[in-house]
Amino acid sequence: EATLRQAMSVVPQRVHLFSATLRDNLLLAAPEADDAHLSATLEKVGLEKLLQDGGLNGWLGEGGRQLSGGELRRLAIARALLHDDAPLMLLDEPTEGLDAATESQILHLLADVMRDKTVLMVTHRLRGLAGFNQIIVMDNGKIIEQGSHAELLTKQGRYYQFKQRL
Repeated sequence: EATLRQAMSVVPQRVHLFSATLRDNLLLAAPEADDAHLSATLEKVGLEKLLQDGGLNGWLGEGGRQLSGGELRRLAIARALLHDDAPLMLLDEPTEGLDAATESQILHLLADVMRDKTVLMVTHRLRGLAGFNQIIVMDNGKIIEQGSHAELLTKQGRYYQFKQRL
């Protein structure tokens, strides 16, 4: 299990927030991280406002500060960023619940981080996919198309049709 933890960083669709401090919720991903690194990571994902009112000692979860869906999503992304030694990253709907500007910010951040990693991203949103080496389009659990962004646009199949609706 320790080897798997080191090998993979996960941003789940359902983010669990522990009834603990902000620091405790972040240290799950990088137990050795210092406060400066934790704070810088929160700023990267646009959660610097969580550092107000108690900072990293602020209580989250039940009895503490409740986070919105978008804040939870960004907290999960912060955890993944803190677990930066993992060569594999699994992202399940990483921008769900984010407004367009925040989604763009997070996608740029992830693109930078993903350069040296193998990334599997599950999403219904097509924004930010052009930078992926391989896109797989599925329907009812079956692969119906696969290729790069440019290849899929050239084929003018389902991916192309989805892009035209944007």
